[in-house]
Amino acid sequence: MDQLLEQWAATQKHFPMLLSFGVNVTSALTILVIGWIVAKWFRKRLLGSKLSQSRIDPTLRPVISSSVFYIIVAMTIYAFMTKLGVPAHSLLAVFGAAGLAIGLALKDTLSNIASGVMLLVLRPLRVSEFIETPNITGTVIEIGLFATTIKNVEGLYIYVPNGQVWAQRLLNYGRHTERKFIESIGVSYETDLKQAQALLLKVMENADGVQMTPTPPECYVMNFGDSAITLSCRCWLPSDNWLLRASNMRLTLKAALDSAAIEIPFPQRVIHTKDK
Repeated sequence: MDQLLEQWAATQKHFPMLLSFGVNVTSALTILVIGWIVAKWFRKRLLGSKLSQSRIDPTLRPVISSSVFYIIVAMTIYAFMTKLGVPAHSLLAVFGAAGLAIGLALKDTLSNIASGVMLLVLRPLRVSEFIETPNITGTVIEIGLFATTIKNVEGLYIYVPNGQVWAQRLLNYGRHTERKFIESIGVSYETDLKQAQALLLKVMENADGVQMTPTPPECYVMNFGDSAITLSCRCWLPSDNWLLRASNMRLTLKAALDSAAIEIPFPQRVIHTKDK
């Protein structure tokens, strides 16, 4: 009996401490859960709300949402640990050491983040623009914190590290309202070049969508090849629906040459024989 009373007294003595510890653990877990929910809510709101779409550039939105998400998560973890009783200065020292170790281990990832920042600051590409690199061609869907999402002409999504996008030559087709059509056509050596030039110029001038500025349509004799004389046809067209416009122009030029009986010769070789 005396032993039970001693145990009860010890329990009563430590009860306030246990109660305090339980309250702290519960509070810490509550902070962790609420912080996670708030971080996800902010990320979803910045990505999808009509308000954010009207005020934030679509190119910046994914990066801003990811940055806000990670900042809130880091603050939540810090508050969670301090609530459990971990000293703030010790926690900061651990975070600093962990940050250094992670930075050394993930230097390529940090390079992608830096490249993403450069892409967002200098803006060589934006969301919905059609671009071409030495390895990838497609429409920009998203510029994220680590990678850029591109939808290629086959409708496939390609995730490219930002470092690769930034380091390569980038051709942006989405920045122009007009584009110069250039097509080389070979005609036979029997062709009247002046007549062919006049015909091709007239066809381009009367074609649908051809613009007279910055320069009117042009046709030049470029070189004398092995099997044909090359003419270069050039004119300015609107840049939208480019493949269709260029295809229609080629069809129109070919039809005009066929109507005028101007031959586009196949590669050929002339062989002379000599009797002994």
